[in-house]
Amino acid sequence: MKKKGATIIDVAREVGVSPSTVSHALSGNRVISPAIKDKIQTVIRKLDYRPAFYAQALKNPATRLIGVVVNECRNAGTALFLDALADELHKFSYHPMISLSGRGHEMGEDVLRQLSTGLVDGVINLLPQISPEEAQKLCGAIPVVTNIRDTMAPVSLGFVKLMQKILDYLWSLGHRQIGYVSSSTRLEQEGEVVEAMKDFYHRKKQKLDEAMIFPGDDSSDSGYAGADLLYGQRKVTAIICGNDQMAFGVYQWAYKNGVSIPGQLSVVGFDNVPQSQSIIPPLTTAAFPYEAIISHTVKLLLAKIEKRALTTHEVHLDIPLILRDSVAAIE
Repeated sequence: MKKKGATIIDVAREVGVSPSTVSHALSGNRVISPAIKDKIQTVIRKLDYRPAFYAQALKNPATRLIGVVVNECRNAGTALFLDALADELHKFSYHPMISLSGRGHEMGEDVLRQLSTGLVDGVINLLPQISPEEAQKLCGAIPVVTNIRDTMAPVSLGFVKLMQKILDYLWSLGHRQIGYVSSSTRLEQEGEVVEAMKDFYHRKKQKLDEAMIFPGDDSSDSGYAGADLLYGQRKVTAIICGNDQMAFGVYQWAYKNGVSIPGQLSVVGFDNVPQSQSIIPPLTTAAFPYEAIISHTVKLLLAKIEKRALTTHEVHLDIPLILRDSVAAIE
């Protein structure tokens, strides 16, 4: 005989609250004190209570799920972003449903189109290959925010200012041959960064050798390949990487080829992932403002879901440079 599952009434009785309080704690439709919510969740786990999805959908079409579309999770920076995003969504009783699409444009379209069927309450688009306008069209009536690039309230990150700061820092230490391994996920900013490098060298009465720019794909393998070309053939004294993962690839190449960091080669990353502090030597890197960006993205999406009026504005954020031990002066 099939064992009868626990009901919402069983949970309410055990906690000592009404069934409607349990329902509101699960749906997030009303404010329930954190202590009561924690107690309800403890009893739910104890009784193994599982709300019927379809029964809930008939009462309330809200799923409390947010679709998060991303191309991959292999990058440490991406994993850090998704972890912090989940924490932020949980504050508002939402849960992320992460969908991986790869780097292809067509697959990204397919994933966004599937999420428009009512499976989620809103969508966060993290795909660099899908524009905000495309994402909204593909998601139909489902509210969607394209992270950083949303047309309603885009985020302006100080990539140019950061690159100038890094170049000034390296130049002050005697570096003149500086290579750059670019990022493939920050497509719109990369053009600005390269122009900032050209402008920097122009101000120094020199011309940027564009052979010093290696097109990376955000993987450690591309960092490895970039180091092989930039140090092995171009004889740079410093390499700036578009993310920390590629910087780790530069470290791998240096270790295998007996090149000392920072004695012979200085390295700068971007993202400030936890591993950047524990690698030897600790990596000088730019601290991507995860918390501010995630808070902005979630607030924007919730306003769209709740159909609240929004004031269109651009958010400006600086990116601090964290100085560690992977950069040294030229002797």
